[in-house]
Amino acid sequence: MLIEWPAEGLECVPACPLCGSTGGLLAYSGLRDYFFACAPGLWSLYQCRKCKSGYLNPRPTQETIGRAYSTYYTHQTNEMTSGGLRNIWHALRNDYLFARFGVKSPNVMWPGRWLIRLFPIWRQGLDTVLARNLQPLPKSGGRLLDIGCGNGSYLAFARDAGWQVRGLDFDPVAVAVARAKGLDVLEGTIDLLSDESACYDRITLSHVLEHAYDPWNILTACYRLLKPGGVLWLDTPNMNGNGRIFFDSYWRGLEPPRHLHLFSRACLKSKMQEIGFSDVRDCFSSFATGAMWQESRIILAKAGKSARLKHSVFGQMLAEIRALFSPDSREFITLACVKKNDK
Repeated sequence: MLIEWPAEGLECVPACPLCGSTGGLLAYSGLRDYFFACAPGLWSLYQCRKCKSGYLNPRPTQETIGRAYSTYYTHQTNEMTSGGLRNIWHALRNDYLFARFGVKSPNVMWPGRWLIRLFPIWRQGLDTVLARNLQPLPKSGGRLLDIGCGNGSYLAFARDAGWQVRGLDFDPVAVAVARAKGLDVLEGTIDLLSDESACYDRITLSHVLEHAYDPWNILTACYRLLKPGGVLWLDTPNMNGNGRIFFDSYWRGLEPPRHLHLFSRACLKSKMQEIGFSDVRDCFSSFATGAMWQESRIILAKAGKSARLKHSVFGQMLAEIRALFSPDSREFITLACVKKNDK
């Protein structure tokens, strides 16, 4: 028997929450939380006719959304590890990260700093996805704010690279895990920083905006919090990416009901420029494609569906090639946005 989300814990979304346009088209109905399997109910996703973004309707209220995070990955205290080739890869990766960012690790294999440089896709993937284009560190020392920091894994990485770090997350369990690592993390929303301005050199938003009830408020606050010349780095699933086209309703990026909306690249870039960012640049990593496709195949299996040729490594390779030349087709919208420097 299918358990439903309580009716009193739902709210209607009469218009696109990203552009305000009405009359969205039903893209999917009957979506389920296959991946984390902790949010009951069936969900519908609409696509806005105007901005081409997607939004959940109805969606959980802010008072009840917490129940959809009970098994979320940010509650984990340690990174998942496995043996064999993966351990070798991690050791090579750690050597590269030490050479490039100064981040030490007990598991290091020396040739990594050279081997990874020989493969631009690997290097680009580590810099963009893991390090979030962390360099350069200001000579006077830099302040970094990670919004939606989860269990603090990235904050710890940035701290070890020399940054003065601070985190923010609304999930009390994730905050407790991060604080146990000795990190400065606030529990709550961006409104906790309403009295601050121009005090951070770097702000990161990794897969936060799709969870936020008011993403434009967050981005506007980020602009205020950045110092002139500071950089906002953000990453969010692409509503119009290859993955959704190939996997349809079983695409990992849908993740109902935690993903309240999914942006189109044009909509998000336009808003960043409207807020005032002077330089909005696309970043790309093929690592994103591999991870999303692997997890989408897991969802197919959990749903009892058979993977087809288009879902295979062959289809993934075609998607990666297309993504190299077409930012609108990438799995994620990944942007580095620079605040105007009046000097």
